[in-house]
Amino acid sequence: MTKKIMGMGNAVLDILANAKDSDLEKNKLIKGTMALVDQKESDSLLNEINFVKKDAGGSVANSLAAISHFGGNAFFCGKVKDDDLGNEFVSSMENVGTKFLCKKSTDGLPTARCIVMVTPDGERTMQTFLGASTTLSSQDIDYSFFEDIDYILIEGYLWSSPTAREAIQKSIDFAKKNKIKIVFSLSDAGLVNMFRTDFEEFITDNVDILIGNENEFKELNKSSTNKFDLDNIDKIVEVGVVTMGEKGAIILNNQQKIAIEAEKVDKVIDSTGAGDMFAAGFLFELLNGKSLETSGEFGCKVASKIVTQYGARPPKDFLNNIK
Repeated sequence: MTKKIMGMGNAVLDILANAKDSDLEKNKLIKGTMALVDQKESDSLLNEINFVKKDAGGSVANSLAAISHFGGNAFFCGKVKDDDLGNEFVSSMENVGTKFLCKKSTDGLPTARCIVMVTPDGERTMQTFLGASTTLSSQDIDYSFFEDIDYILIEGYLWSSPTAREAIQKSIDFAKKNKIKIVFSLSDAGLVNMFRTDFEEFITDNVDILIGNENEFKELNKSSTNKFDLDNIDKIVEVGVVTMGEKGAIILNNQQKIAIEAEKVDKVIDSTGAGDMFAAGFLFELLNGKSLETSGEFGCKVASKIVTQYGARPPKDFLNNIK
């Protein structure tokens, strides 16, 4: 029987739109970057674009959607408002088989959105409003979420919200009572730098499987203790997973280093979702009882495919061709 995974993350609706360079200039956006904006700026751009595609996004949401595509049992906990974008986010997740757990808010900030503007040269420029995703709180967490769950995946991005950190702690308490494996994604090197002390304590006290890229682990290890050196990681957590792009990945477990080779890619088009897709492939195989090495190999395979297209969320037939 396939094991089940629940994930906690920012619920962000990705809105893809074609744009001209002049559209970027008009909205004071720098090509190829991501800008965090307030609701007024986001609404202004949202009202003037002609969108091409909308999909549920966010790091953990992307991973869970891929796990569902592969046939896994996935559940998502994040916050949206009961508005048009929130309803589209929930439908996007549930259409691929990922169950949405949290109740939608009826007041307060609107659903988070990331407007992805693609210019004729293929460059992606993003404008993000985090909105309701930042309001996830302990009140949104119910014990019933954790019944029959085997793994919980938590993204570091949630640390930017004080109420989300409270929701994480409540979830960790429930997870430990139910002997659920706790997986933590470092998410972003800048974020690790900002919350290094918090992350160190959280990982040491709670995490079973730690996933991050080389830069994120380097930031984590910049503390005075240096206890998160790669030679030491598996003394703190059960499994450490370091992704290294075209160099593959290293899995650290029980004082062993398992080197995973990357799949060869002829041309990298967009590396945005590589980390999310590695986590999806790796965790899907673990859910099915596969070895760490086999899980790592599938993670690298999925990551190598996602970088050959634009966007972090591939179409279903794209993922079906990987298995």
